Amino acid sequence: MVKKTNQTAPEFSFPVDIASLPQDGVRHVLEPNEKERAAIAKRLELQALPRLTVEIDVTPSRGKGALLRGRLEADVVQTCVVSLDAVPAQVSDRFEVRFLPAELIEDVLPGEDLELSSEEDAPEPLGGPNGTSFDAGEVAVQYLSLALDPYPRLPDAVIPEEAVSEGEPSPFAVLKALKTDGKPQ
Repeated sequence: MVKKTNQTAPEFSFPVDIASLPQDGVRHVLEPNEKERAAIAKRLELQALPRLTVEIDVTPSRGKGALLRGRLEADVVQTCVVSLDAVPAQVSDRFEVRFLPAELIEDVLPGEDLELSSEEDAPEPLGGPNGTSFDAGEVAVQYLSLALDPYPRLPDAVIPEEAVSEGEPSPFAVLKALKTDGKPQ
């Protein structure tokens, strides 16, 4: 999961406290408002985020933990990596995150092997004032960031000829020449 690097409040927050979680769990549909979508778009470097809908199911897990299952759908507008024009797209993704109290998550010491099941990611620690909560809104935004096309490109976008120089060797060719015989090829 992507970690948020700053300590500011999340753009879209939906705290879930598992201390009051019913045995059969809860289900919610989350839709950030226009201001929250604009803040998410800014954070994810989108031109716009006209729609984001997140469906979550939270169920108790492993005694003191919780399992968050979610599905997100979004309309996004990214920037073409070639032309810098708008690239509208639809994003859809499913995610699953297990949360446990921090004291139940074993820290891996330097030099130790970390054993993870291929079917299960490492659990995330619960937080909040009592150590019994997580932010489902923030988790959804992190998974949205992972679902975005890292190199959005319009189908007809072409790199302009002036941007491609055939007369000069590429920087990689120059480095290769320095490694082999010292002369650019």
